[in-house]
Amino acid sequence: MNSRILSDRAFLTAALLVTLVSLLCTRIPLFNYLGFEFSALMSLLLSLLAGLVTISSWQKSGEAGRGSVWRFSFHLLSRLSVLLVIPLAIISVNAFFIKNCSFPHGLMLFALLPLPAVVFSHALALLVAAWLKSWRRTLFVMLWVGTLSHIVIVTLSGPQIFAFNPMLGYFPGFTYDETLNVLDRLLLYRIGTLGASLVLLLLAVVAERRSVQSATDTESPQIRRSWELPAAGAFSLCLVGMWFFSDRLALSSSEDHIRDELGAVVETDHFVIVFPDTMVTGRHRDHLIQLHEFHYREIAQFLRVSPDKKITSYLYASPEQKGRLMGARGTNIAKPWLWEIHLNLADVDGVLKHELVHVMAAEFGFPFVRVGVNSGLIEGLAVAAEQVEYYEHIHKLAAMAFAVDLKPDMEGLFSLTGFMQAHPGVSYVLAGSFARFLIDRFGIQRYKLVYQFGSFETAYNRELPALLGQWRRFLARYALNDADREKARYVFKRPSIFAKECARVIANLNAETRELLGRKEYAAALASSTKSLELSNNIEATNQKALSLFRLGLYEETIRFVEEKLQDSAVAHTLLPLKLMLGDAYWAMDSIPRAKKLYQDVVLARLSMGYDEASALRQEILFGRWASSEIRTLFRAEMEDQEREGLLHRLVSASPNEPLPGFLLAREIVSREPEKAIELLEGIPRMKFDALEYHRLRRMGNLHFSLGNYQKAKISYWQALNVMTGGAQGLEIEERLKLCDWMEEKLGSRN
Repeated sequence: MNSRILSDRAFLTAALLVTLVSLLCTRIPLFNYLGFEFSALMSLLLSLLAGLVTISSWQKSGEAGRGSVWRFSFHLLSRLSVLLVIPLAIISVNAFFIKNCSFPHGLMLFALLPLPAVVFSHALALLVAAWLKSWRRTLFVMLWVGTLSHIVIVTLSGPQIFAFNPMLGYFPGFTYDETLNVLDRLLLYRIGTLGASLVLLLLAVVAERRSVQSATDTESPQIRRSWELPAAGAFSLCLVGMWFFSDRLALSSSEDHIRDELGAVVETDHFVIVFPDTMVTGRHRDHLIQLHEFHYREIAQFLRVSPDKKITSYLYASPEQKGRLMGARGTNIAKPWLWEIHLNLADVDGVLKHELVHVMAAEFGFPFVRVGVNSGLIEGLAVAAEQVEYYEHIHKLAAMAFAVDLKPDMEGLFSLTGFMQAHPGVSYVLAGSFARFLIDRFGIQRYKLVYQFGSFETAYNRELPALLGQWRRFLARYALNDADREKARYVFKRPSIFAKECARVIANLNAETRELLGRKEYAAALASSTKSLELSNNIEATNQKALSLFRLGLYEETIRFVEEKLQDSAVAHTLLPLKLMLGDAYWAMDSIPRAKKLYQDVVLARLSMGYDEASALRQEILFGRWASSEIRTLFRAEMEDQEREGLLHRLVSASPNEPLPGFLLAREIVSREPEKAIELLEGIPRMKFDALEYHRLRRMGNLHFSLGNYQKAKISYWQALNVMTGGAQGLEIEERLKLCDWMEEKLGSRN
């Protein structure tokens, strides 16, 4: 066999090409270790080469030299296995120089991606070679491209963004999700791939025998008694059955299947909303419907469009359900060409407006695909409509990004691929700020023109660098302090997936740790997060380990671990939220001054609504006149809901004039007893710190809103405007006030 390999020019060429590509991969992040990306690339390359080598060998061997189709296939597959060994060997050797976090997992992916792809491609090429006398390579390449085009067809024509494919194996879609838990479904699909390969080989046998019959002009008894064709038919029926149930097997998805799974559909003037029938009922359902219509009106006015087609909004019960049904587990997406958005139900308030902008901008998008010509223009427009990111106005955030010396390639940001090369936090904010600047300065019509065709000179009569210069001078007006710069380092100075070690493996391991934390299995979570950190010094595992230590009551270990991480200049800026937990650990150890300082740092950073309230609450406790040894238990010990609520009831009864117990109890019962929560919040005096008073009033407004008391909600929101502490709180409250007016007009008020 070795001599045949050495004399086969097509095989040697293929081997050389595979070697060169594999060596090149060792220099490219994310492709330089045995993981999904490397195996997927090899699937594409090896499937094409395997088919071409098969046709070349068939033509060279001749009828006398090749023997039966089965024998030819067996011998050639043994030779093609060399093409599989080459990249596997090269990338395995590279593991001595580049960290490979899970070699066994990588081996499984290699076995499930390139190996079946080579077998299928070989079988397809063999059928072509046996069936035709000429144009064999051309037809095979056309079939190879056509098979791959299945990915484009299913991801563009339907709701799913993932695709299982014979040549590639699995396409996860273009999302920011790093987790990739697909081995079980991929194994099932690859069993089907091998079954399809067997059908193609059986048909190749039939084609070869018919070719012999045609050449001799005789019909042999062997041909008449051929079993291959019935066998191919039987296997094909099994594959058809697998295809028929592919939605249920999570190998594909469809609109009908998603609607059946979610269970409820409502049609409005501008939407078809599909949502989980068991989770959205009553006033929540009415609010959800009207929230869509409210944002529709706001965006239509902003973009100056009037779409004549209804938008389908799919709302999923959980990220797990969303990942199974359409592919993007943690990423909310829009498909403007289909007039669709796909959101996790829990994320609707925060992302609905953004995704609707993408769809409604289809009115002036590039013809046919109905989107902007590059991601910078597309995402920039959506962020410009929102105006707020990371709890700050986008212009201030953009100024903060430049203040920490990021040096982004702004011209590249508006190229075809430049947007994806930077961290998404940087790309979205800078593109959004620049887009908002252009719209406010020159109007929406000009932006719509550049959105459609990509030429800034045509739309604005000046080159992109000149426009960027104007924008930078505009941003220079923002005065920033040390807290702003610290937040900017936290938000922007994070690696993209291409700069992370073992990104997929680490993401899967961290997802496992999240599940353990959710089940309160803190010892197991500690072990899992420690393993993740041993593989890569990543942010999520650091947070998970700190939380595990804290929940286990290991406060000294928590302090040592977090302080050590905060001393590491390479990662300290990414761990700013950990100061809240570190403060809790110091508080538990009675180091009150240190805890106060850490809480103050988190308040000044304005990381998010949740962190803002949590740190302000702790400040109110530690700086206030009232103190109770019992209240510290709420922030230190793991307590069951009933036990925690009982403790708060005792504290409220013991200290009826103190605001903190009532505030904490209201937070505890807000979902079960909203009326009681409102009574508690209204009955407590003004909080000591404006930050916490703002959250008391805002929470009270949200509760009145949820109950349909829109006038009372507006009063609470108006009062909250008087105690704002910074960030983009004003913009958020103004939108809530507009939403109250909208709901009152559409649904009436209970006031």
